[in-house]
Amino acid sequence: MTTNMKGQLAVSKVELRALELGYIPSRPIFDARYDLILDDPRTHKLMRIQIKYADAKLSKSLGSVSVKLAYENRKKDRYTYGSEEVDGLVVYLPKINKLCFFLPEMFVGKERISIRYTETKNRQLKGVVFAKDYLW
Repeated sequence: MTTNMKGQLAVSKVELRALELGYIPSRPIFDARYDLILDDPRTHKLMRIQIKYADAKLSKSLGSVSVKLAYENRKKDRYTYGSEEVDGLVVYLPKINKLCFFLPEMFVGKERISIRYTETKNRQLKGVVFAKDYLW
């Protein structure tokens, strides 16, 4: 599967889940820093959502994935997401076929986030982002 196909699969999974939860999903017509707009008819609010397909394994860790959040332009300038650009991040984890929803304080300004979908071998809890805590 190509990177583009993986991204489209993730967007489709998020759209389906959004509909199940009562949101109205919309895609922007032009390139934007977000992939989807979720309209909540109960609160009459819109949320700009960035979507990621996460299958990048961490080199020394089983049961977790790394999600790249930063991007570089042609001049090699690195950019991360700002709170004025995106209201939420939804990550599709194909290994467990689940979606995780993160609020801006979890990803704004960060270059990557690691998500663990299994328990740690050493039972570490501090500083670990467990998928089960953010399932959507």
